[in-house]
Amino acid sequence: ITGTGSSQPNGVVTAATLGVTGATSVAGVFTFDNLIDLYHSVIGPYRMSPSCGWLMRDSSVATARKIKDTAGHYLWQPSLVPGAPDTLLGKPLRTDPNVAATAISAKSVVFGDFSQYFVRFVNGIRFERSDDYAFNADLITYRAILRADSDLIDTTGAVKYFAGGAS
Repeated sequence: ITGTGSSQPNGVVTAATLGVTGATSVAGVFTFDNLIDLYHSVIGPYRMSPSCGWLMRDSSVATARKIKDTAGHYLWQPSLVPGAPDTLLGKPLRTDPNVAATAISAKSVVFGDFSQYFVRFVNGIRFERSDDYAFNADLITYRAILRADSDLIDTTGAVKYFAGGAS
């Protein structure tokens, strides 16, 4: 999610471009208007893709669920179909604990076409055994090695993030 691309895969949050910056008076928290702006910051063909959706951590989802209109009604409507993901502005919402929490300058909400983010595995998983590594403790050691890399292929507008404004 947040890999730097230097000695580790490039994370989707790291590779995404800025879509919206929050207001300076709310210390990093997004509003429903910010989510609408983020939705429309992704260019149309990517926004209409079936692979397009939201990504945030659970605490950010809780923040989104608490947003109310002027009459005090919650704007969030969870899925009524068992097994179907909740949607926000008609797009599926998924969670990952590695996405940043809402905070000043934090990239706490990601939206876009995730089919443009590719992960490449090289040569599968390699298992190795050593009878010598822990010989003095009379142990056999094992390790598994997986070589992989990842990156966002189209950085012109496929995936964007919300950055919390300063206080």
